[in-house]
Amino acid sequence: MANERQQLATAPAQMLQLLNAFLTVQALYVAADLRIADRLTERSMSVGELADSTGAHSASLRRLLRLLAGAGVFREEADQRFALTPIGETLRSEGPGSVRDWALFVGASEMWEAWGGLRESVMTGEPAFPRAHGMSLWDYLARHPGLGTPFDRWMSQQSDQQNAAIVASYDFSPFGTLADIGGGRGSTLAAILEANRSLRGILLDLPQVVESHAALEAARLLDRCEVVGGDMLQGVPGGADVYLVKRVLMDWGDEEAATILRNCVTAMPEEGRVLAVEMILREDNKPSSSKVFDLLMLLVHPGARIRTESEFRDLFAAAGLRLNRVIATASPNSILEGLRA
Repeated sequence: MANERQQLATAPAQMLQLLNAFLTVQALYVAADLRIADRLTERSMSVGELADSTGAHSASLRRLLRLLAGAGVFREEADQRFALTPIGETLRSEGPGSVRDWALFVGASEMWEAWGGLRESVMTGEPAFPRAHGMSLWDYLARHPGLGTPFDRWMSQQSDQQNAAIVASYDFSPFGTLADIGGGRGSTLAAILEANRSLRGILLDLPQVVESHAALEAARLLDRCEVVGGDMLQGVPGGADVYLVKRVLMDWGDEEAATILRNCVTAMPEEGRVLAVEMILREDNKPSSSKVFDLLMLLVHPGARIRTESEFRDLFAAAGLRLNRVIATASPNSILEGLRA
């Protein structure tokens, strides 16, 4: 009985912590925008020094830093000086664990306008971002570098981290040619080809995307690659043994996602493989980044979502594939291997 009363007493406090989390997100965005972590890299600094270097109002900046010190991002020392913590290090611009660009993206006013449309998205199933800004997220990012630049940097950084996990988790050695469908500028394909010297590659994405394939050039892999500009919804190149679709299906509804997979099935040989690299939505009640990302998909793209394993199985079947196995990686992604049904 005492435990039950204690749980009831803490429930409002726990709920208030959830409700007030938006304040911390915005505080992190401001700290990232002002490059506070970069300024504290070499030494602790006083609030006055930080205010002078950022142009911020000193007393207001201290209030921001105190909140983030309470969250473990900074550490307040004597004489109103602040220092970095290991968590705060991740807000630095550089470093393998940097999340600064994601902070600049999710905390930006443009994204908060979309978050404010969540209720209407829940009621209608339609994404909030195009309603708020009159265009798709992709078009907006292309036209507004203030938001697009940190987003692109974050995607590149995430891709680099995830590529190593893919290479370590799947054996590509039996194949002769791999086609990376919707492969952007080629960083994933480059990582796989570098680790598998006998493998050749095909990179497919929209013409304006593959116009720059810096990763393949930097790795000196163009002599082992064919770069193709095209639309994966219309068709994909033939000639590959395995077709890789990395974090593409999450951006599309079932009909379009099945079309992409079906185009791969049409192009591949009888014994070919389709590898979908995707987050998989947990079906239990435990916290999961996949559930957070699924709600983000609802807000930004029509039909986009994170799927459960059973939903992927159905999606593969609709495309003429049999889900053969699911391979976990040391990243948020899993590799779903499909064989011709």
